[in-house]
Amino acid sequence: MSDTRRHSGLRVRDSDRVEACALLDAAHAEGELTDAEYAQRSAAAMRARTFGDLDTLIGDLQIPRNLADAPVVRVQRRKPARRWQAAAATVVVAGLLGAMGGCASRTTAPDPPLLEPTTGVGLASFLATYRDRYGDLTADEMSLYPQYALVERAVDADRTVRLRYDEQGFSSTDTARDDDAAAFDLADLDVRGFAAVMAGAPETLRVPGGAISHIVIRRPPGANPADPGAKVNPPVVFVYAKDGSRGGYLELTLAGEVLAVHPAED
Repeated sequence: MSDTRRHSGLRVRDSDRVEACALLDAAHAEGELTDAEYAQRSAAAMRARTFGDLDTLIGDLQIPRNLADAPVVRVQRRKPARRWQAAAATVVVAGLLGAMGGCASRTTAPDPPLLEPTTGVGLASFLATYRDRYGDLTADEMSLYPQYALVERAVDADRTVRLRYDEQGFSSTDTARDDDAAAFDLADLDVRGFAAVMAGAPETLRVPGGAISHIVIRRPPGANPADPGAKVNPPVVFVYAKDGSRGGYLELTLAGEVLAVHPAED
C-alpha cells in the first residue's frame, strides 16, 4: 500500500484545513483556480474530515515554498506518532511559559508561517496555532493587525500574559490583570462568517479602495466580574477599515450579528 493511501484516512485538524486553504489561496492568486473553483474547493476544505478529502482538493496544485513541509503536502509528516509527539512538545512549551512569570520570553518551538490575521484564512490559521500552543481559545482581549496578532490571556485571577504572534513566532510578557478583565472563548467566533465580513468590510464602510487596518475583540467596560451578581458585558468584535485618512468600523457579536456600522464620513 502506498504512503498516500496508508494515511488518507487519518483525521485532519483545523490547522491542516487552514494549510489547505492557504494552498488554495495561493493557487487562486496565481491563476491556477478560477473564482468558482476556488470558492468550491475552499468550502470543501473547511468541511474536510480526512487527509484523503484534502488530497482531492490540492493534489493538482503547485506548492508554495513556505508550505512545502506541511502535513497536507508531505505524506511522511502525517504519521500519528509524529503528530502526538508534536502535541506533547506544545504542552511542554506552554508549561514553560507559565513558569516564566514576570519576564519576557521568546518560544523556541517552530510555529506555522504567519498568514495575514486580518483575512479569513489568516484568522483561522492564527486561532488554530493559538489553540495548539495554549490548549484552548480563551482570552481577555485579542487584537489583529496585518503583520501580527496580540492576545491578553489570564494566568490566574491576578496575572495576565500578553502575547504577540508575528513572523518570529510567539513572545510573551507577564503583567498584572485588570480588575474588570473577564475571559471569553474565541471558539464561539464564527470564523467562516467573519471571513465574508472581513472581505466586504471596506465596501460596507464606504472605503472600497481601502483595507482592514485592525480588528479588536474585547468586552466593553462594565461591572467588576469579581463582584457577586455582576453583569459582565458580552465580547464585541470591532472591525476597522481605512483608505488613507478616511475610515470606519463595524461592531459585531462573536456569532457575526451586526450591532452597529460606523461608515467613513463623506
